[in-house]
Amino acid sequence: MDKKTVDVGEVINSAKYFWMPFGITIMMMIIMLTDGFDLFLMGHVGNHLVTDWGISRASLGPINTAGLVGMAVGSVTLGWLGDRIGRKRSYITCLAFLCVGSVLCYMAAQAGTPETAEATISKMTIWRFVTGLGMGGVTPLATTLISEWTSARVRSVIVALVISSVPVGGSLAGFANSHVEEWQKMFLIGGLVPLALFICFGMLLPESPKYLSQRPDQHAKLAKLLNRLLGEKRFDGTENFVVQEEGKRSSNWLVMIWNSYFWRATLLIWIAFSFNSFVLYMYTNYLKVLLPEDRVPVEAAGTALSLFSIGAFFGSIGGAFLIRWFGSRWVGSGLAFIGVLGTAMLGVLLIGSGSPAVFSVLLFSFIVGMSINGMQAFMYAVSAHSYPTEIRGSAVGMAQTVSRIGAVLSPIVATAYFNMQPLPGVNLFFWFVAICAFITTLSFFLIPSHIPRYQGGAGAGAGSGH
Repeated sequence: MDKKTVDVGEVINSAKYFWMPFGITIMMMIIMLTDGFDLFLMGHVGNHLVTDWGISRASLGPINTAGLVGMAVGSVTLGWLGDRIGRKRSYITCLAFLCVGSVLCYMAAQAGTPETAEATISKMTIWRFVTGLGMGGVTPLATTLISEWTSARVRSVIVALVISSVPVGGSLAGFANSHVEEWQKMFLIGGLVPLALFICFGMLLPESPKYLSQRPDQHAKLAKLLNRLLGEKRFDGTENFVVQEEGKRSSNWLVMIWNSYFWRATLLIWIAFSFNSFVLYMYTNYLKVLLPEDRVPVEAAGTALSLFSIGAFFGSIGGAFLIRWFGSRWVGSGLAFIGVLGTAMLGVLLIGSGSPAVFSVLLFSFIVGMSINGMQAFMYAVSAHSYPTEIRGSAVGMAQTVSRIGAVLSPIVATAYFNMQPLPGVNLFFWFVAICAFITTLSFFLIPSHIPRYQGGAGAGAGSGH
């Protein structure tokens, strides 16, 4: 007797969002808040290192670079691991790296003094790399897992909601920084929370159904999960579970993303991701130190960074809702261009030597955050949509890894700028960043595999589509 063939994608698209996918979304959001806390942490404690240990702003470069390099390695390694051993196991590994790296950073920072600053920074650079491994894997795996658990009608909104939790976590880092007496404890918070999540979610988080469908020995487990999703016992594990997706297959994932079907999407995703990451981490790690203290009060600079983080929620979620009606090409490109204009306006505000209106600085910081942070959600959503299940974790992880080229360049470029003699006006630097944001806009618009507007069919799903 032939086995009944079941398309897992169709089952997921037919399921209600409440309650199982909703519970997974909540767990993803909590984990991403923690990831965002650790990601934005250095942007908030950097000034403390400069003032307490008497180091230069340029000395922050190695620590920031180490975290970004760790993210680059973690993205592709843990994304690849997610395609091999499962999204869940790889995700739990990310939490372990976050915990170990941040706790060891705390121990190093706690023992640091102005006299031992150089040695302490070297230690923190190593442990920030370890933290970066976890940060690098969390986002592509979250994108992959949530894409494979939610129906097409809500997928883009939910992915955006989950990704937008990262900058919201950055805002929590700003809140904690203003209330924690010892800045070193920021690292302790960033390590103990992932440990708690490691314990709590290790048992609760389910594996991806599309991942399980590719492993016949896991079909009994998949049947139980799909029954839970549907709220009825429809499958018994004897079915032939499959995932129907477009795209030319190749011998391995790295060859596949460059074959004749996927190469244009891969190239343009990498370019857009890299330039957006450069701009994002330039703001995340250096906005507070780029705003001159004699023209913008320190408190206002801190608020600007927090507003930059908060803006992500509005850009991500607002844009995701608009995707349903207009698709990702026009909505994402428009959002990206808003960041170009906002960054250019910050440069205009900082022309000359007078003090700009603080309200204007805060307003454009929020607008830019809405665009630049929001585009991260668009990049992950479009990347997940562009590749089939069997390579999705690897492909999205690789895209994020390549994007770290831009991220790693951000502290290098910032350090080079701060070391210039004489130092050019900061307005010129913001205009340079605006040009980079424009490259993001153009390359994102040209990606061939955009998410179409939702029409009630499976075409709006997370599978590949050109």
